[in-house]
Amino acid sequence: MEMRFKQRWHLVILSSALILASSQLLHAQEGTDTQSKATAISHSQAIALSVAFPGLGQLTAGHRIKGTALVATGIATIVGWLTSHADYNTQANQFALEKERYISLQNGGSFDAAEKSWRRLGNLKSDLDGSHIRRRLFGVLAVGIYSYNLLDVLLLDGASPAAKRRMRIAPLPQTRTSGVLLVAQF
Repeated sequence: MEMRFKQRWHLVILSSALILASSQLLHAQEGTDTQSKATAISHSQAIALSVAFPGLGQLTAGHRIKGTALVATGIATIVGWLTSHADYNTQANQFALEKERYISLQNGGSFDAAEKSWRRLGNLKSDLDGSHIRRRLFGVLAVGIYSYNLLDVLLLDGASPAAKRRMRIAPLPQTRTSGVLLVAQF
């Protein structure tokens, strides 16, 4: 129960961070002129977004494919790690219960019951080891994606702008409406 609460809490924090980061990208039009207005994100802002979550800085700097790949793999590895961590904790609890059951058979119980419990204990230990390996694998992958993200944004110019224009505000071509079209390009 407590583990599900922690997972939901992590999901809420991650979602909030993504929403806050993406809201920084949108700027309202100043004045009432109808000319196009381009906004650019600074190098330091792109670095800060990449530190917050892998790929956000690359997306805002105009590197669509790289940024999308980093965001998707970052989310996938974090979800994989959280899932395998919860599975590991479940397996560890089951192993502990079976171990207590096996130890209680020493004080009284049949040899057949002890042998069956020993086999179940061996199977649970094997499942626990597999869960531990998956948890470590997803953890290493998540750290690897984050490290590559930082390497790209700090040393490989992943935060340098790929295009000059990020956002454009222009009037709609219809004369009946007085709406404004907001186009955000990543």
